Amino acid sequence: DTGKLKKALLFHQQVYEIDLVLLGEEHPNTAGDLNNLASVRRRLGDYQKAEKLFRKSLNLMTKALGEESPQSVSVMNNLALLLENQGLYDEAEPLFKKAFAISGKIQGERHPTTLALLNNLAFLYESQGDFERSELNYKNVIQLNTEIFGETHTNTLSNQNNLAYLFLRDNRFEEARPIFTKVHRLWSDQLGVDHQNTLKALNNLGRVQKSLGNLVEAEKNISAALTGRTRVFGKRHADTLRSMNDIGELYVVQDKKEEALKIFRETLKLEEEVLGENHPYTFETLNNLADLLKTMGKSEDAYDVFKTGFTRRNAFLDRVLWVAGDNTRQSYISLHRPEQHALIRMLLSMNDERTARDLFEVSLRRKGLLLKITSETQQVVMMSGAPELKSITKELTQTRKKLAGLTLAGPTEENRAQFPKIVFDLEEKVNMLQLKLGEQSQRFRQSTKQVTVDEVVEGLGENAFVDFISFRGEDDTYRMLAVVINQGEFSFFEYEDLEIISSMVMELREIVQDEGAEDEDVKSVAVELWEELWQPLTEGLGETATIFISPDGLLNVLPFDVLTDDDDSYLLENFDLRIISSARDLALEPLLAAKGELLIIAGPDYDSDKILKTPAARKVTNKRSASVAQGARMGSGLRGLNFDPLPGAEKEGEVIKNVADTKDPNSDVGRASTIYSQRVAEENLLRNMSGAPEVLHIATHGFFLKEDEKLKKRLQGLSRGSSSVPPPADNPLLRAGLAFAGLNANAPMLGEIDTDNDGVLTAMEVLSLELAGTQLVVLSACETGLGEIHEGEGVYGLRRSFQEAGVKNVINSFWEVSDAGTQLLMTKFYDKFLTGMSARQAMREARLEMLDDVQWSAPFYWSAFVMVGRNT
Repeated sequence: DTGKLKKALLFHQQVYEIDLVLLGEEHPNTAGDLNNLASVRRRLGDYQKAEKLFRKSLNLMTKALGEESPQSVSVMNNLALLLENQGLYDEAEPLFKKAFAISGKIQGERHPTTLALLNNLAFLYESQGDFERSELNYKNVIQLNTEIFGETHTNTLSNQNNLAYLFLRDNRFEEARPIFTKVHRLWSDQLGVDHQNTLKALNNLGRVQKSLGNLVEAEKNISAALTGRTRVFGKRHADTLRSMNDIGELYVVQDKKEEALKIFRETLKLEEEVLGENHPYTFETLNNLADLLKTMGKSEDAYDVFKTGFTRRNAFLDRVLWVAGDNTRQSYISLHRPEQHALIRMLLSMNDERTARDLFEVSLRRKGLLLKITSETQQVVMMSGAPELKSITKELTQTRKKLAGLTLAGPTEENRAQFPKIVFDLEEKVNMLQLKLGEQSQRFRQSTKQVTVDEVVEGLGENAFVDFISFRGEDDTYRMLAVVINQGEFSFFEYEDLEIISSMVMELREIVQDEGAEDEDVKSVAVELWEELWQPLTEGLGETATIFISPDGLLNVLPFDVLTDDDDSYLLENFDLRIISSARDLALEPLLAAKGELLIIAGPDYDSDKILKTPAARKVTNKRSASVAQGARMGSGLRGLNFDPLPGAEKEGEVIKNVADTKDPNSDVGRASTIYSQRVAEENLLRNMSGAPEVLHIATHGFFLKEDEKLKKRLQGLSRGSSSVPPPADNPLLRAGLAFAGLNANAPMLGEIDTDNDGVLTAMEVLSLELAGTQLVVLSACETGLGEIHEGEGVYGLRRSFQEAGVKNVINSFWEVSDAGTQLLMTKFYDKFLTGMSARQAMREARLEMLDDVQWSAPFYWSAFVMVGRNT
């Protein structure tokens, strides 16, 4: 603790050798000696030897004392810290969580080891980009350490230093400065000026001063920290390399570019050797070097460094995202997205023959990455049949079910005080099970494929592709560009004003949804948007008629077919526009198609009391309070849902069934079909299928609710943090759903009766359906295409969930449509589809026929539905 690490290493080695002779290798004391040796090696930056020693120590300690012993917990914590130091978060997180749980169980929540683990978890969340959860953990452990040890104890100061560092990373410099100043002063007095902790606080204080513009003080402190660290640890140590990078950043601000360039190059070389390519420090220096080279006008050098960083980050994400829960995956993506934006800006500034192809490469690797990982993990699980994967999937499904039930119910009198904690714990369990699922799935990853640019071009064939990509400019404002691929040629266009395009998209959506809007009114808005959004792409698209489109941002909810060109024609009339989630979908081998039937669920009886008459439901009814019976809490959770009958939906299902029945079931184009309506149109039909249907058609009410701000704030107030994107029980996938039989009758008891058949199928529950290989899902309901738009990820909602569940193509709606219009469109669609026409072509032909019919020619009727999926 006095910083004399080499002497400490020598003494620990001597103790280990004596214990080895006197006690033997398998004695707990000998295992403890190995842990001490490894700890010193870690602080010296000798990570490879440290990891080997920690793993050996943990193995011996567990054998001697068992996993649930303070000694084993200590070694587990130390090994996790080392893995985190190396940026191996995917391996560190489960170890930290395991050690924290065991320590709390055997030593109590206020034990120093448990508190140290809470601090380490906060640091891990910080590394993953989940700053909100990290801050709450830091503040909790500071409060506990202050109560137990006092405000100036070194443990408390260490926690405060970490919190200040979080503020530093989050650009909250004014909050960080007083904490670093205080911590450095106290550590200097307590530990000496050359102690590792003192030097750390001094360096961090210098970084804050640099960010606040106090450059003289910043240079003085960072230089002193660098000198001290070099003297104590030498140059090949993580702390010294940290200071080298920081002094380089200061030189950039001081316009000492050549000095900065020299030190960045030296630092990067040492970091790659000592810390490895995937360490956060290495990535930071690499990014700094790329930015500096760009600023200095050394474009080719900058290009090479940016590309190196992008390639390395792809490998990093490929590793960590597969073993992270969905919320943690989002944190990783958000944390590293600025690197992606910097690369995009670099490519745009070059504007040469490489730009368009490289921009597309960025999109190919990153766009829809969360959907890709979750979907493929789910597919692997369902295809593999491996027992260990099935057991995890089952537990995950049950936990999701509990979370969905609790959220649907909202708090009751019995659980009101504990409600946020219960929800939070379930969310944590879901995250942990998803993490386990990803770990187990890695061995099956041969079935997933890294798609190349050339494979996408080959998959396109004679067709064209437009890839919209959103990013942030130097001023942090949203920007957008489009890459066009046609006949193997790449071109791009950067839009000047995304705000204008966004307002036009919303204006067009608004006027199209007006059933009484005049055709010329719709077209006047549609042509303006065409001029801003589409016309700049026409040169690259040429005469190609079939165009794949991958939207981004608000364009995910734009009906592209309604755009009107300068010949006063809708794009629908001259182009076959095909919406896909990502360019990857153009090159993927399709899943083995399901051989099931055409399953139709249409026009449920929302007032059915069938579930209410079951013994379990009667039991719940009897225990409910009078206030609930009077409807005092009908606004809680989803209990306020109430839907009117949809006679048109039932008729729609019957018409589709009749169309299917007219086909010869023995012919190649025939379809076996089953319809469920009224009281039997229940949610559990989807859970009890013997196999995935080839086509699933659901004609019912859909919904997407706004988030519950109060619930969100309560969840975020939990002492140990909550998930920042999105909040646990206010996940967008829990606010989008479909209505089935009995919903109106069951609404007062949602969450208390069996969620498998309560009349509400949320988007979260869709993830657990057996739909791998289903070729088409038609969601003939209002608002099923809506959800929350996440940058680079599309729309969180029903569409996303069905895609994640393994469905190839999804037809969904953008707004509430009339029964008659929907029935006509769907009838025309199936009449063509069931005779062998592809789903995409059948939908386009059905729309064109409606456009040619004066009664149904308004886009209100034919443009509300869109098909999203993979290249068919």
